[in-house]
Amino acid sequence: MTPRTPHCLWLAGLCLVAAAACSAGTAESPRVAEAGVSVSPAARGESGTASLALVAIDPMPSPRAAHSATRLRDGRVLIAGGCSADGCEEGIAGDAIVFDPRDAGFSPAGNLVEPRVGHRAIILADGSVLLLGGWTRSGVTDLVERYVPETGRFEAAGRMLEPRDGCSATLLADGTILIAGGYGDGMRRLATAERYDPASGRSRAVGSMSQPRMSHTATLLPDGRVLVAGGSRSSSEVLATLEVFDPATSAFTPAGTLARARHKHAAVAMDDRVLLLGGASIPESDGHFADSEWWGEDGTSAGPRMATGRYKFLDSLAVLDDGSVLVAGGGANAEVLSADGDAFATLDERIGQQLAFATATALDDGRILVAGGYDPDIRVSRKAWLVSRSTPAGSALPTTTN
Repeated sequence: MTPRTPHCLWLAGLCLVAAAACSAGTAESPRVAEAGVSVSPAARGESGTASLALVAIDPMPSPRAAHSATRLRDGRVLIAGGCSADGCEEGIAGDAIVFDPRDAGFSPAGNLVEPRVGHRAIILADGSVLLLGGWTRSGVTDLVERYVPETGRFEAAGRMLEPRDGCSATLLADGTILIAGGYGDGMRRLATAERYDPASGRSRAVGSMSQPRMSHTATLLPDGRVLVAGGSRSSSEVLATLEVFDPATSAFTPAGTLARARHKHAAVAMDDRVLLLGGASIPESDGHFADSEWWGEDGTSAGPRMATGRYKFLDSLAVLDDGSVLVAGGGANAEVLSADGDAFATLDERIGQQLAFATATALDDGRILVAGGYDPDIRVSRKAWLVSRSTPAGSALPTTTN
């Protein structure tokens, strides 16, 4: 593959990564955290799928996959960039839209400084949203840009130390952002990491990881450290190793080995453990994983099994109001991980397609917005759904025929 086929570089699944745009919560109260979902112990309770409904709503104005979807402070969801054309070799979206939960509708939200796909998205304490890295019409980018809700505009916000796609970006407790791995120019995998300061728009180098990796997960732990898991070291090697970044020392240290090497997987943080779900090896045509495994300070252990193998579903996980976790991407049916992390259950309503690089975003009212993605033939979708305990009285939730 050459840089002339950017989504094939990052998203098509023939040779790509799964660290695409996510919705990241603040370090103070994570809800949907970078490279995984963080479940608060206070949110735990009885969970199940009996009362859950997945309802198709009016579609987005244009198709998108590997976009970012970030809940704003006013409850709306900012959906930015992404792949916008079938095949994902052309058509990088340069615009953004917002979803308003009050009428379940989408509306324009301005243009990005630089059209991009497969970028990282972080919401800051002031309510603005940063977009970092990704693939652009001219290749991998180092540009950081900021969306300011008060003005409805995107503006340049500095640069990373080097261009990165397929990297992770994790908001740390002090407000800085750990950016790790990915690939740079020439599809060269990176072991380097940096710490970007939103206040100054500047980044500084920190200790490198022990191995280059992309399409990994990076999950914020309760003590402020970050667990980095799996990913691919090259176009032929998938990693099983784990590392932990300590903000106090700005260094990575080994953190064990997974039972199965995996990339393009997802992660769920529950208390002091992290569940690594699904993913694939190389070649990905060999199949996608349905199993999961727990990581904790005392090592790794087997986790619950999903009903179907999934990959490229990193950003289509979100927390329900009872602490259970919706897993919406990568399969024709959505599944729910129980709040205790013991088992998955399948929703009766079907998404109907195995949508890769879709997003799932928890709303303030407890519902979850699922949007976009592409099917196994890389046909990009406009479709969107709402998942809720029941359809709120008086809500406009029109079904779609697209």
